[in-house]
Amino acid sequence: MAAEIPPDVSALWQSLSPAVRAALIESESNQASSANDDKDAKSGLQGRRAKASTGPRMDDTAANLIGGASFEKRTKNPGWIKVRADVYDAVKERRQKELDGKIPVDIAVTLPDGKTLSEDKEGTKFQAWRTTPFDVAATVSRGLADNASVARVTYVAYVADYDPEEDGMGGVDTLADSMAELTVEDKPEEEKSGLTLLWDMNRPLVGSVSKMEFLKFEDDVDARTVFWHSSAHVLGEALERLYGARLTIGPPLAGGFYYDSYMGDSASDGAFKEEDYQPVEAEVQKIVKEKQKFERLVVTKEEALDMFAGNPFKEQIISTKIPDGTRTTVYRCGDLVDLCRGPHVPNTGRIKAFATTRHSATNWLGDTENDSLQRMYGISFPDKKMLKAWQENQEKVR
Repeated sequence: MAAEIPPDVSALWQSLSPAVRAALIESESNQASSANDDKDAKSGLQGRRAKASTGPRMDDTAANLIGGASFEKRTKNPGWIKVRADVYDAVKERRQKELDGKIPVDIAVTLPDGKTLSEDKEGTKFQAWRTTPFDVAATVSRGLADNASVARVTYVAYVADYDPEEDGMGGVDTLADSMAELTVEDKPEEEKSGLTLLWDMNRPLVGSVSKMEFLKFEDDVDARTVFWHSSAHVLGEALERLYGARLTIGPPLAGGFYYDSYMGDSASDGAFKEEDYQPVEAEVQKIVKEKQKFERLVVTKEEALDMFAGNPFKEQIISTKIPDGTRTTVYRCGDLVDLCRGPHVPNTGRIKAFATTRHSATNWLGDTENDSLQRMYGISFPDKKMLKAWQENQEKVR
């Protein structure tokens, strides 16, 4: 399969240390704010660690035209997907060795009705580093576990051997500056605590919980934001598989999501068109049927640079937003590995209905002096009837 980067250039790039690679893409220029972003991308809702975006906006420094030869033509299943997966697997082994040293102490979980649980239906004790919100929900009912998109947890305290910095939670969110900081609604005082977080349903708990809520798409803004964020990852996976797109930023919106991709210059013929919608939707359906698990992995800055070598946009995010000596997180679903704080739905099978809605052109970091990017928008739901109702409403307002 043809590589996107000439072998001699790729070999030279790979021979450089992560620090040198980072330095090569770290040239700075003033960022001009863009007043012409899509108007409907200017409204959004923010959940705690699950945010709705107004568009890519990071900081005031950016290298102009960094895309270069990272995308030369549309290529199905490019070889760099496998290379990235190999790096991911190697890092995963290192993190597993760290997790093997953690002590699984007994914990208790209190539900919104005040009931406290400390074991499942079979009498197995809930333990830090082992028990997940899905396990707790399944103790109440399997239907609850299967329908919750994400958990909102308020910890009493973390266990002694949990360190947020070590877990990639202490640094900055690599996408935070591209997200809209909009007020959704006033939260109760206990939910404003740093110990209240949105938590993946399949992520082990790290302490006793004074309040655990299971959030469903139909009932909660945070749940919808998480659902659409996960859907953006699925869209990104389809774009990589079909075209070899170089993904940049793919956030949730107040109603849906998008992903910005570098598809080369005009000579590459990579620009999206309406004829791409059906193939993308078909690829998404394959991904949904595979029920790919969303898997969280903590990575160091150096590991992240290795993992995303060859994607200058991800490399710029890593080199400028992640301080040296700190950690961040990535999420994997199927072939896709992406920089992300999360959380996400348990697996891609939760996305029962998906549609691409439109596409447009934009620029990296919203600066017209930077690379031109291709943006594809989508909408998704946990039920096909919801999508049909949404489409009917869209027709009415046209």
